[in-house]
Amino acid sequence: MVLAGLALLGASYQQIGQALDRHAVHAPGRHVTVNNVSMHLYCTGEGGPTVILEAGAFGFAQAWAWIQPKVAEHTRVCSYDRAGLGWSEDATPHDGVAAARRLHTLLRNAGEHGPYVLVGHSLGGPLIRIFATHYPDDVVALGFIEPSHPDQLERFPPEAREAHERVVRVLSVAAELTYVGLLRLANPLGRLHAGLPADDYRAGCMFTSAATHVRASQKEFAAWDTTMAAARSNISLGERPVVVVSGTEPMEGMTADILALNHQLHAEMAGLSKHGRHVTIEGASHMSLLTRREHAEQVAQLLNELVDSVAR
Repeated sequence: MVLAGLALLGASYQQIGQALDRHAVHAPGRHVTVNNVSMHLYCTGEGGPTVILEAGAFGFAQAWAWIQPKVAEHTRVCSYDRAGLGWSEDATPHDGVAAARRLHTLLRNAGEHGPYVLVGHSLGGPLIRIFATHYPDDVVALGFIEPSHPDQLERFPPEAREAHERVVRVLSVAAELTYVGLLRLANPLGRLHAGLPADDYRAGCMFTSAATHVRASQKEFAAWDTTMAAARSNISLGERPVVVVSGTEPMEGMTADILALNHQLHAEMAGLSKHGRHVTIEGASHMSLLTRREHAEQVAQLLNELVDSVAR
């Protein structure tokens, strides 16, 4: 009886909280239909080439809140929410090839024409490699921000694979716990985006405590091997300008050895292009490159230089 009462109380807390959030924060962009699904796209600035921002795991368009305005001063730039994330409706499957195809259709249907400079953070790194493989004529440059490497679970110690599989299991449970308000109360995923402007951080907390967003994130993690196999097939970026950005600070639980190996993997990714470079930002971490304003502005400057290199 007590548990039933707590569950009812938690469900009320969740529903009221989501309602208050949706009254307070709004989608900054527009909704575009992609294969009968509504997807959120937010484009600002003018000029070309158009920069496309691909968020990482648990990500959403507003995770680029510090970076997008700075890039928009320089050229056209678009962020968006993948299926099931942020303001976008859900669709299946959630592997990287499906994500790339949806993004291509989204941009076409929205009238946002190439050429594109693709930028991916974390999981977004493999996703933009897949897009470049499927639509090579549309892509003129790529920026990787603390990107996932297709081989990292094979080259990291075995514990990395075990941790990944544990995340997949935990997220399955977490998606169910959203209904009784436990993710909203504890806010473990929302805190990843602490440091963003207040409304964007609130939107992030709203998304990451909602079942649809968490479940879509779980499915993206579950599709890891399929996604990375597709990214791995991209063995060269040719002569496109490429920048790979790393932070110097480890993620929680990451040893110095793993951090060094991660930097090695990032350098290898820069080597996919004849015009690739690997840049580290002192004092930055995996998430602070997006969420800490001074770090994000350094990333934006590197992206603006990448856009300029296309013209040169």
